[in-house]
Amino acid sequence: MLKYIINLSMGSLFSLFLISTPSFSKTLVTWWNWGNEGSDLAVTITEDIQNRFNASQDEIELKISFKGEDVNEPTRTALLAGAGPDIITSSGSTYVRAYYDGGFLKSMEEYSKKYGWNKQILPWAYNLGVFDGEFYSFPKNYESMVLFYNKTLFEENGWSIPQNLSEYESLAEKIKSMGMYPFAYGSSGWQPTHEHLVGNYFNTYVGPDNFYKALIGEKKWTDKEFVEALELLKKHMLDGYWSGSLENYYATDWDGFSAQFVNREAAMLPIGTWGFEIMQAFSDKSDDWAVSPLPIISKNGGNPNYQLSIGGTMSINASSENPDAAAKVIDWILSDKSRVLEFSAKRGYAEWLIPLAYEASDFEAGADPKVRDYLIDFAKVTGAGDYGYTTWTFYPAGAGTHIWKDMESVWANDITVTEFLTEQQKLWDEARNANQLIPIGKR
Repeated sequence: MLKYIINLSMGSLFSLFLISTPSFSKTLVTWWNWGNEGSDLAVTITEDIQNRFNASQDEIELKISFKGEDVNEPTRTALLAGAGPDIITSSGSTYVRAYYDGGFLKSMEEYSKKYGWNKQILPWAYNLGVFDGEFYSFPKNYESMVLFYNKTLFEENGWSIPQNLSEYESLAEKIKSMGMYPFAYGSSGWQPTHEHLVGNYFNTYVGPDNFYKALIGEKKWTDKEFVEALELLKKHMLDGYWSGSLENYYATDWDGFSAQFVNREAAMLPIGTWGFEIMQAFSDKSDDWAVSPLPIISKNGGNPNYQLSIGGTMSINASSENPDAAAKVIDWILSDKSRVLEFSAKRGYAEWLIPLAYEASDFEAGADPKVRDYLIDFAKVTGAGDYGYTTWTFYPAGAGTHIWKDMESVWANDITVTEFLTEQQKLWDEARNANQLIPIGKR
């Protein structure tokens, strides 16, 4: 054998080297994310996802890069140039729709079937990423609007979560009579907070079934129940349900309404599940808190439900040279619910909470039981079909901006609710005609 090698020409030796080298190299998979290099978020993602994946096998090298506070713009620029990372992260469904329309996403249908992703991801979340019958994207985080309430205060006064509009308004008046706000909330620093309230009233007054019909074009946004819902929201806003007055609501920021709730200035806090972070402030309080679905306030509201929402998506770049390796990275993430929960717990369950069907056995022994019970209940309730919709996930871009940006004109009596919803319908018609709507799974 030695003699044979010695007699080889230099060209043959070089060819032999090239043939043998790949067995010692790894396939590189790139992935861009939010955050700044060196930040707590970047360090956590690098250690718990990149490094742990790389240590789990010897075929693929995952490289996660951080693009600052807005990963969407550099991603969009790179995709337009035919480049970009192998794994694409975006802010939500609107971006996915645009990337799909531009031909920038690779279908993950074959990977979904191979690895069983269609059985792991909750159906509503999976369907958000299905375009023209094929799977292209899934949420890397999910959210919902819920009602946090001061459990101790409720028990002291014999209150319970309202079951209808009469009980809802009666409870609000009782709380106001005690010198407290019914709800803590405010829009200072984040004007789109308005759409949270709009979505809450659409889901609890109009009801998810009617909301769905409007989303798919079977009902008009100017129909009676939508007008009534926003008229009721306007009345409650002007009655001071949120932070005492419309003026206070505009002037109150995250820290302000968090303090209102934690310090018993307000009895309830209707907010997204990112509000679990606020609840940590009860650790040094004698009061206790609890969480529930939002109260249903009309006969059309149906059963208590959780609104569906996503906070970020994951896809594979159509220009990726290593899509199979990228799919293996994604499968490593999706295949272990305990690992997902462990990582999400470090972010207060406000980020990186992939919509999987979690069970009690998936949680670590020290997991917050309230968060655990909520996540299990969310999977159970939404899996049974009791779910609503958030505007920031299911609305096209123009209508999504209008739903919060022009709401102040309604509350100021500059325009009527009907005028507001007429413009909303116009924007939906334009988006529908341009095929710019977000996929919505059939109820």
